[in-house]
Amino acid sequence: MTTINQFASITNNMAFISGSIGDLAYQFKEVAERTALDDANIDLLIATAEQLILQAQALETIPYDPTPAPPEEVMSEGAD
Repeated sequence: MTTINQFASITNNMAFISGSIGDLAYQFKEVAERTALDDANIDLLIATAEQLILQAQALETIPYDPTPAPPEEVMSEGAD
């Protein structure tokens, strides 16, 4: 499968994001109260996650339909 590297990269990135969200949860619970800017960034994070979900779901609807290779040009004899 030629897509395994992309899936591995996405999985690694999602694990990193999950860890960062956990870090934020700790910060909000133990270190400092959320600010209005934090809430706005959380809303942006949610919107981005929802868009990624839609894009991932759309992958399941893409049919395999490779574009044909263009025909090879025939070079005339003596053409430079």
